[in-house]
Amino acid sequence: MANLKSALFAVSAVLYAALVPLNTMAQEVQPTHAIAMHGSPKYGADFKYFEYVNPDAPKGGTIRFASFGSFDSFNGFISKGETVDGIGNIYDTLTTSSADEAFTQYGVLAQSIEVPEDRSWVIFNLRAEAKWHDGMPITAADVKWTYETLIDKGAPQYKFYYADVAKVEVLSERSVKFTFSTTENRELPLILGQLAILPKHYWQSRDFSKTTLEPPLGSGPYKIGKFETGRSITYERIADYWGRDLPANVGHNNFGKMRYEYFRDGQIQVEA
Repeated sequence: MANLKSALFAVSAVLYAALVPLNTMAQEVQPTHAIAMHGSPKYGADFKYFEYVNPDAPKGGTIRFASFGSFDSFNGFISKGETVDGIGNIYDTLTTSSADEAFTQYGVLAQSIEVPEDRSWVIFNLRAEAKWHDGMPITAADVKWTYETLIDKGAPQYKFYYADVAKVEVLSERSVKFTFSTTENRELPLILGQLAILPKHYWQSRDFSKTTLEPPLGSGPYKIGKFETGRSITYERIADYWGRDLPANVGHNNFGKMRYEYFRDGQIQVEA
């Protein structure tokens, strides 16, 4: 009987040793250039640009937009103040969507994305060339700081929007991991990809909870140019924008300037 037990134990040990590598392989997650809610992304890892853009579109000119009301703040992440229109143009997000498919995100700040089959977490691996307008690199610490600051000091909707995020970890200088408290919110990796990343080193010496008319530091294709508080603002295209040649950006951000003019009367707005 003792010999039989020993033989069974030996067989079990061999089977366990054989299965462990298989289980590890089954859980292996490969980095990808994009993530889709259902199926696979339309554009492969080697795509050059979205089919609906003109990659040779001329750059320059000015486009004018009409805005209603007024503005007194460049901080669009808090509840206080009236945020100026178009401020999102100065920031980059981890990923961006394409206009010819639903629920799919392609990397911008993120060079690659890792998501397991059960979508219990997501890892964003940042591009080495990504930088702020002051030349400083964009790091995983910026991503973690952005998330935690929005939850702590941002508008109330952020707590609801990211309620299923259980933990955020900096894995390396350019890798950040979001772990979720549930596997039922399968859209959450895509939602987190839309997060506009903020510069930790810039905001550490400023009060994020307050409104401001000091042009904030960004990383996107435009920066704040001339503005008259409550009346108009002009965004200027950055010629050497770090992400201008990314496949998801080719053919976009063509206007040299974008000007938002504010009106307090609807009829005057239409006439203008």
